Amino acid sequence: MTLRRRLFLLVTTIIAIGLPSAAGVFAYVSWHSVLERTKRDGTVIAQTLAQSVTFIQLVPVAIDKIIDGNVRTQADIVAQFTQLARKEGTPAQDINYALRTIAARNAIPEIWVTDTHGKPLFWSLDHIDSNIAADSGLTLQPAFRPLLDGLLFSVSTDLQHRPLDQQQLYYGAVATPDRKGMALIGRLPSRANEIIRSIGLKRMVDTVLSAALIDTIWIFNDRLEPLAVSSVAGNDGNNSLSDAERAFVETVIRTSAPASYLEKSTFHNALFQHALLYVAAPIFGADGLPNGAALMRLPVNMEAEMHALLTVGGGVTAVLLLLAMAMALPFLNRIVRPLSCLTLQTRRLVEQNFDPDHEMHAELLKISENRRDEVGYLGNALYSMVTTLKAYIADLKATTAAKERIEGEMSAARDIQMGMLPRTFGLPPDARFDLHAVLEPAKAVGGDLFDFFLLDERRLFFLIGDVSDKGVPAALFMAMSKTLFTVEAKRDSSSVAAIMERVNRSLCENNPEGMFVTVFAGILDLENGDISCSDGGHELPFALRTDGRAEMLEKKNGGLVLGFVADTVYRNEIIRLQPGEALVIYTDGVTEAMNAEHALFKEERLGETLTAIPHACAAHTIIEQVMGAVRAFVGGHPQSDDITLLALRWHGSEPFGKK
Repeated sequence: MTLRRRLFLLVTTIIAIGLPSAAGVFAYVSWHSVLERTKRDGTVIAQTLAQSVTFIQLVPVAIDKIIDGNVRTQADIVAQFTQLARKEGTPAQDINYALRTIAARNAIPEIWVTDTHGKPLFWSLDHIDSNIAADSGLTLQPAFRPLLDGLLFSVSTDLQHRPLDQQQLYYGAVATPDRKGMALIGRLPSRANEIIRSIGLKRMVDTVLSAALIDTIWIFNDRLEPLAVSSVAGNDGNNSLSDAERAFVETVIRTSAPASYLEKSTFHNALFQHALLYVAAPIFGADGLPNGAALMRLPVNMEAEMHALLTVGGGVTAVLLLLAMAMALPFLNRIVRPLSCLTLQTRRLVEQNFDPDHEMHAELLKISENRRDEVGYLGNALYSMVTTLKAYIADLKATTAAKERIEGEMSAARDIQMGMLPRTFGLPPDARFDLHAVLEPAKAVGGDLFDFFLLDERRLFFLIGDVSDKGVPAALFMAMSKTLFTVEAKRDSSSVAAIMERVNRSLCENNPEGMFVTVFAGILDLENGDISCSDGGHELPFALRTDGRAEMLEKKNGGLVLGFVADTVYRNEIIRLQPGEALVIYTDGVTEAMNAEHALFKEERLGETLTAIPHACAAHTIIEQVMGAVRAFVGGHPQSDDITLLALRWHGSEPFGKK
């Protein structure tokens, strides 16, 4: 698939995923907004309705207070009237007649005037005997006792039910002016209160239901008994509540705070189905405490909103998708066309073996000049690369040739250096010693050295050394050091220390770079096994004894490294070998061999390796065992220093083949 198609597919995928995602987010926000708006409006309506119900419930109480006040006023007038009539000596019949007239004109059911014992003196009822008041206990009720006793001036009673005539009345009573009786006025229960409580409340609920998008309205008292119900399904509605609805209304009454809950609360149900939102507000009585609740059920229907959203949003989405694709094509062509040109020119550059032509230069220059974006920078970079590539290739060829020449010279130098070292270790069968050595430089050429040769039939000269540097300078210094030791040992071998001193002076005289070499040199007496040796700052040698021990020999008179101080004095030391014992000398490349964890091989591990070597084995075996242990320890870690080992075993004063 080409880059153009991939980019077009990527843009299309982003648009196809982004627009539905945005539509989904918008749908959720719209649903949440509709729900919050419905909840807010429903709460306001419920609270307003509850306050209206509270007002309607307080109206009868206020009316009762006004009527009760009027009744007491009427009773006071009756008391004053009868008091004046009695003082004037008016007959009882005339007073009763006057009371009947007052009662008839003011729609008063009963008027009674009693003495201080509650016995009726005057009344407005002409068709009954006055004893009915005493017989029924009306005037002797405890509520009137404070008036008769002179403790209160006026009282009102609750609704009284007389079993004699099944009459229900309210009574207001006042004490007579002389405090020797009381006047009672009867009052029928007010029908206006019942009309206000029922017809007025019902009409208000119906009015609210018709003016708002509300499914059902309930008005409950504190016992959750419906006072008024109105529903769009019918004026009577459904008076019963479910358990969830009942618990919800009880919570609103208990907490005295409005609340709401969604019957189908999931986003899917509310978005694609008909959900119902319940909103309730508490109704407060005259004492300020909740004595009921107004409950409303509101439909939350997103069908119309979703239809408009899908109709308008779908069309907008399609238009945006087409518009985005139309805008993406030129954008993709602007990016892909120069990239295709760069790809073509790069392929031609490879096919022409990185030899650019005039057409390639022109195309790359055209891309880099006409654009100021990343593609233009890429074209400019490729143009600069093509321009300088030919020169770099020429330089690389010259560098490669020079490197190959240097590598050839280094290989030749290595061969020359290795040729300077003893190549053969084969000894005649009757030899009284066994010697073997190895040198592995860390680079093509190294700075380690070893040598051995017979001075005469009785004495064997040997040495091992380590130059302070590596590479070609160390190799040259090593060659010079080996040559000087050979010359000085053959000229005068009476003292190894003297040989060291002469070589040291020669190295100091011809050492402009300040290099030095550590050396351990010795002469083995083949008759008695004594080794006369001298040390110049070299590693401690090991002696392999006949009992299997690997003994590290201590230096008593070790000298400085050679090539450092011209007047350095070196001392001779004697190492005595018993028949079959061996001497192992080495450079620090053995003990300082490093593995991947940067741990060193060290003298202790070298001693353990030498101890494990079988007794009286050949010098060649000693070298192989030690080198094998070093390689196993180092593993694949690169060699950091030259490694040199020399093993010398003395068989005894008699030739080895004659024993």
